[in-house]
Amino acid sequence: MLNDQISLSNVSYQRDKILALDDVSLSVSSGQWLSVAGRNGSGKSTLLKLMAGLIPQSFGEILFNGKPLRDISDRSKMFSYLSQNSSINADLSVLNLVKLGRYPYLSSWQVRLSADDMDYVDFALDFVGLTELGDRSLYSLSGGEKQRAFLALALAQNGPVLLLDEPTNHLDIVSQIQILNLLAKLVSNGKIVISVFHDLNHIIRYSSHIALLCEGKLLEFGPVDRACCSESLTKGFGVDVQVVTINGRRCALY
Repeated sequence: MLNDQISLSNVSYQRDKILALDDVSLSVSSGQWLSVAGRNGSGKSTLLKLMAGLIPQSFGEILFNGKPLRDISDRSKMFSYLSQNSSINADLSVLNLVKLGRYPYLSSWQVRLSADDMDYVDFALDFVGLTELGDRSLYSLSGGEKQRAFLALALAQNGPVLLLDEPTNHLDIVSQIQILNLLAKLVSNGKIVISVFHDLNHIIRYSSHIALLCEGKLLEFGPVDRACCSESLTKGFGVDVQVVTINGRRCALY
C-alpha cells in the first residue's frame, strides 16, 4: 500500500486584495478520497489549483510527503489535474491524447514514448475501458467516453494524486456512475483522489472525507460519516439540507 500524503497548513490565497481562501488546514493520505464542497465562489477550484501547484499560495504551507510543494521540481509527475471542462484544441485520437499524459509539460510533437511509457498508456486505456476506441477521434466520442479518455490521460501520468474539478459535470447518470466507480477503484488501489462535486449524494456515497468551504474558509473537514451532517451542510450551502438514512444508506435531501 502506498503511503503518500498531501497536507495544507494555514493556507491562504489572496487575489485582487480579496482572500479567495483563508487559513485552510487539512491533510489527505493514500487510499483516501477527499471531496471539496461548497457554494459557487467558495474557493473549491482555487483549492485544487493550489494543490496542483498551478497558482502559488499567498500564506501558509503545502507539503507533499513532508516536502514543500514549491521545492518539488517534477510535481507534474506527482499530481494529475483535470479542470472543470477538460478539452484540447486538436483533433487527436484517444490513444494520442492519453500518450500526452506521460509528459504533460511537452507539446504533442515533442513526445517520444518508450516501451515502459506505452505500458502505462495501455494500462490507462484498459482501466477506463477505452482500449478498443484508441483510434477514434475525440470529436466522435460521447460525453461519457470523452470524460473517461481525459481520466485515462491523467492516469497515464502514474502519479499518486488525482485532482479532479467536477469530473461528472454534464454527464448522464450512467456515465456519472461509470466515472465514480472507476475513481473508487483507484482509491482502493491506494491513489489519493481529491475532487470537487456539487452533488452531495455523490460525496456521501463515494468519498471517505469532505472539506466544506464557505466564503473561502474551511467550515468542516473530516470523514464523511462524521463531517457530512445536516447542520454543517445547511450552514455551508445556505439552504435546508437534511442527511437521512434510507434503506441503510445515508443521503442528503434538499
